[in-house]
Amino acid sequence: MFIIVIGGGKVGYYLAKTLAQLKHKITVIETDKALCMHIANTTSNLDISVINGDGTSVNYLIDADIESADALIAVTGKDQDNLVACQLAKKRFSIKKTIARVNNPKNIKIFEKLGVDSAVSSTSSLVDIIEREVFISGLKSLTTIGNISINEIKLQSKFSSIDKQIKNLKIPEGCIIISIIRNNQLMIPSGSTILHKDDELIVVSKKGDETKIEKALGKH
Repeated sequence: MFIIVIGGGKVGYYLAKTLAQLKHKITVIETDKALCMHIANTTSNLDISVINGDGTSVNYLIDADIESADALIAVTGKDQDNLVACQLAKKRFSIKKTIARVNNPKNIKIFEKLGVDSAVSSTSSLVDIIEREVFISGLKSLTTIGNISINEIKLQSKFSSIDKQIKNLKIPEGCIIISIIRNNQLMIPSGSTILHKDDELIVVSKKGDETKIEKALGKH
């Protein structure tokens, strides 16, 4: 699929990278030039194009070849921008699937009434976890898109995976450690990467597999 992602911040970056690794063609539109350069420099081996511009502008959407897109996902930090981008995609360009990140959970119903196919709130995702009586200490849900969950977990001293190579961990099928933030620096890990205390891992998994992630990382 060809998917346009509006917003190249933390959520947009990891979402674009994950979808590209799943063999989707991705174009990211982001207003911040520095973020655009970061995405371009760290994903050069993936099928990701980056446009420095406003995703709520018709001209930039056209530059992204939106008429050929299968879906548009808006994940900026502003609900209004996410709504406008999705409405333009739906009404102006007849995009079949639009997904918006909703920073204020109270706006979910409004988004859906205004034609957004799926409105996703990180906060409401956490509420869902609590309602399922699943408590995951140390794991933070960044967002969920469909059946995909993107999570952040910090390796504290209680994790037995510290000082071990990733390839030696029993990572569940369908779970991928896509990046590590170490000393405020972003790393793209390989199987031989050794995990350190205080590493912040960004992990993609199937929704509902969060407890398996912590088990694989050896949380006591």
